[in-house]
Amino acid sequence: MIKPVVEDSKGKKSCRKLVEISESWFVRHLFRPIFFLFPPMLLTFTATRKGLQEDIVDLAGQSVGSLLNNSALVIIIGTYLYVVILKAIFAGIKDYSKPEKELKVDDLIALIKAIDIVVGDKTKRMGNEAKSIINKPNICAKTTFEQITRPDQQIPLLIAGLRNVFEYMGEHQSTFRVGLIRVINNKPDEWFSFDPASLPPRTPANKLSAPSSTVSHAIKSRSVIIVENIQKELEKKSKKDRRFMKGNTQENENGSQLSYPIIHSATGEVEYVITIATNREDCLKVKYKETFARNKEELASII
Repeated sequence: MIKPVVEDSKGKKSCRKLVEISESWFVRHLFRPIFFLFPPMLLTFTATRKGLQEDIVDLAGQSVGSLLNNSALVIIIGTYLYVVILKAIFAGIKDYSKPEKELKVDDLIALIKAIDIVVGDKTKRMGNEAKSIINKPNICAKTTFEQITRPDQQIPLLIAGLRNVFEYMGEHQSTFRVGLIRVINNKPDEWFSFDPASLPPRTPANKLSAPSSTVSHAIKSRSVIIVENIQKELEKKSKKDRRFMKGNTQENENGSQLSYPIIHSATGEVEYVITIATNREDCLKVKYKETFARNKEELASII
């Protein structure tokens, strides 16, 4: 299974690799106990056992033997601090190695609940349709299928569920707006659905066919496009370098933008684009790209 990956720094990646090696069976049960416990045990026994002190004198000389003999208490305390400091260093490396953004149990529960709303609604429609046709002599398969699937109801529920998941996972107190654009011949055609209803899209879908729009970049690249700061993006002098179109965006308006193309498995064409916008910059970050993509894949697979 491919796990969502956060694009961390080289330092974090190196620390994560070190932790993975340290958690392997060989290192954890053989090497680590020797590395942590053997030096303190050896020094403690050397400082407290007369026979070992004489062996140290023979091996290292009288000066070393005298140091061990006169500093037994210091050595015992030092060996204890050695273990404590090493464990603290390893704990620090392990904590630093954690991704800045990862799906936690609560996040997964929120995602499951969003999917469950859609699936539960479909189950209810299936039950109601079964009751209505159970005694009918003639049944139209097409009509029955349309009554069960009802994309006009299912897709808006998905979009609302997706917005709720992102708002739940958001690290900042920001407002999310989610929309679904229908794409025809690789051009945005119309807003098929959006949420919340109180904040409708301000730019017509067909105007987003401009090459500089985030939606057009997503369609062209067939991948997730994230703009962390829309105002910084608009400051780029050349439109060829921009991945955000001003549209009806105000000069003092901040935010982030994300566009995710949904590719039809049969035709291989981009049929929809999910757009996510926030009213604060850096709420959607490029290094969280894979984590965001996994969230949308789960919901988009039901569309």
